[in-house]
Amino acid sequence: MTTSHLTMEQLLAVRDGDRSEPAYADAHQHVGECDGCRLELDRLHQRTARLRALPRMTPARNQFPAVRTRVVAERRQRRLRAVGIGGLAIAASLALVVMGRDLVQPNRLDAEQQIATAKSESQQLEQKLHDWDPQSRVLNSRAAVMVMEIEDRIADLDVRLAQTQESDRQLVLWQQRVGLMNTLVEVHLTRASNVGF
Repeated sequence: MTTSHLTMEQLLAVRDGDRSEPAYADAHQHVGECDGCRLELDRLHQRTARLRALPRMTPARNQFPAVRTRVVAERRQRRLRAVGIGGLAIAASLALVVMGRDLVQPNRLDAEQQIATAKSESQQLEQKLHDWDPQSRVLNSRAAVMVMEIEDRIADLDVRLAQTQESDRQLVLWQQRVGLMNTLVEVHLTRASNVGF
């Protein structure tokens, strides 16, 4: 017979009714005589009963197929998006190459047409200025200085146009001349006043 209290292993053997070893058989007898060990055995029974009374935790239905399907769809969308963006980038690059080449080096015929258009615009602006007769108008000193600077720049462009044979360079010069003529007309229209005042 044991004089000390039972170990947890011995209490579990008593709970399960195990008498296979002599120590377990003595444990059964000790529980009948020791109030402390009997109380501990009762607590062990209560814990076991409470654990058995807990609701069963069953896993939810298998979500893996739904998650897998969603992941596969998202990957497909990312790939399609990447392919679409790549396709747009390639198309934009090709358009830039095709159009950019024409912008940097316009076709000879295009350059000739653009030069003719610029010449026509320049002549129309000169005619408009002539019809308006700026000689009969008085300009303030600031406007007069601006007119002289613009006319000097136009004269300089005319000299460069006479010396240039390359159509691309002529186109740039004619476009600059049209811009200066527009500015000259604007200065005369906005800054001049009639002599008769």
